[in-house]
Amino acid sequence: MTILEEIQKRGIVEILHFTTNKGIVGTLAKKALLSRHRLPQDEYLEHVLHVNASVRPEGAEFFDKSQNWLDYVNLSISEINRRYYDVSQRWHENSDIWWGILSFDSNVMSHDSIIFTTTNNAYTPYCSRQPGVEGLRALFSPIIQRKQDWFARRGMRAQNLPTCEQAEILYPGALSTDFLRRIYVKEGDHHDQACGWLREFGLSHVEVTIDPTKFIGCKN
Repeated sequence: MTILEEIQKRGIVEILHFTTNKGIVGTLAKKALLSRHRLPQDEYLEHVLHVNASVRPEGAEFFDKSQNWLDYVNLSISEINRRYYDVSQRWHENSDIWWGILSFDSNVMSHDSIIFTTTNNAYTPYCSRQPGVEGLRALFSPIIQRKQDWFARRGMRAQNLPTCEQAEILYPGALSTDFLRRIYVKEGDHHDQACGWLREFGLSHVEVTIDPTKFIGCKN
């Protein structure tokens, strides 16, 4: 079975990445969602950069350096990683930041050099990383170990959700907005702003949807 067949079998229709309003502008302007590693290298994005959190554990000295993990875009399947979203909200308390969710075509999971992680990529050494259809299937195992005494269990989770809500798709380098299908926002003012940006940057194929429930995720 191919990755595309596995996606269809599980009814996976979207791949998600939550970001700030400034992150949305930067993504639309560059026509790509860039990895954290590539953000400071771009003169325009240096002015709009407002990351989700101050650091990623993958950048720490102790972390596995077999690959440059900061040069991957972190994506979620079907629902956002609510735990990390809550942390990111606390990082931006008392600011003018608001949040949106970028929704990409699920077929991007079939692109070259993608790595699937069974849980948060920062949960070394328990996170399992693997490419290809076997890597995708591993995300739906009956039990996923996150930390020494912390496990996620399949239970009654929907077929299109990985066993661990923190499972990730690591997309190398940059993900083109050619595959961006929708932006989820929480309220009308944010909808109007996002629509204006899409017109400004010529991305007429992207929809904007007001749906606060998409920010709830599916924690386990």
